[in-house]
Amino acid sequence: MPKKFSIADKNNWLERYESGKSEASIAKESKCDLRTVRRGIEDARRERDARFARIDLLKQAVLKHQESLLNKLGEILTSLQVPPWDWAVLSWHKDADSILNESDFDTEYTWEEESNKESKDSGAQGDMVEGMLRQHLKGDKLWKLLDKREQIYASHRLARIALQRKVANLLEEETGYELKADSHAQPPFLYSYITGDLFYQMSLADAFGHSKSDAWLDEIVADSSAGRVRYHDSTLAEVPGKADKCRKRLADAFAKMRALPELTRVVNTYHELEESTSKAKQAIEEIRLLGLVPGACKTCRRLGM
Repeated sequence: MPKKFSIADKNNWLERYESGKSEASIAKESKCDLRTVRRGIEDARRERDARFARIDLLKQAVLKHQESLLNKLGEILTSLQVPPWDWAVLSWHKDADSILNESDFDTEYTWEEESNKESKDSGAQGDMVEGMLRQHLKGDKLWKLLDKREQIYASHRLARIALQRKVANLLEEETGYELKADSHAQPPFLYSYITGDLFYQMSLADAFGHSKSDAWLDEIVADSSAGRVRYHDSTLAEVPGKADKCRKRLADAFAKMRALPELTRVVNTYHELEESTSKAKQAIEEIRLLGLVPGACKTCRRLGM
């Protein structure tokens, strides 16, 4: 019965053959037929090539996995934006999220909702990648920083909404006229998307230090003949016979806006948001500088890592 040789024997033959030994000398030393050595060397070569191919496939899979994790970190980094100082959460027009709506505006917020919107399929895949990322970075300070930023963002957003509502209420209370988005509404009324937006913007400009002057109020004029109050080329109010009185009350409303606690709250939470965003971004950049995401996840274990 012919002697059987193991894959270890065949690997030894291949190594000796590639080192310069002849097939004949290997056969003689192993006390076997030359054809057996030739087949053994070929078996060892095929096994080695297959092993290298598996290693290469595994390497590519690991690289692809790491790339998806780093890309997810990049997406989170991109989503961490501080809104402009004059951001209005609610619309001054009559639509779904309008200041004119009677019902309370939905105030829930998550930072994921502010990231770039993808399709449903890519969104589901993104959630899966984020899950793997959280496994890799389990216990990392990044998640606490992101959670803290989310809380501050939510507080800032609510502060903006509260300020918008207060500005709208002050305008209506001081002038005695309602804010309306319909230019065909029956006078008297204030244009919500002009007057409301203007006074909201100017109160923020004053609070953030972009403008500490009341000079812009001098540019609000009463057009008595047309029964309108105007600011530059825009109409703030349709008030037949009461343009002068309305102009003065608008100025009085702004004086009260400058002292609103809601305004202070917006500024304070805005600066808190800037700081928390900066810390979260720095934590992400520190990981990205490594060139890989440390730790492991279920996918890594499937890859044998």
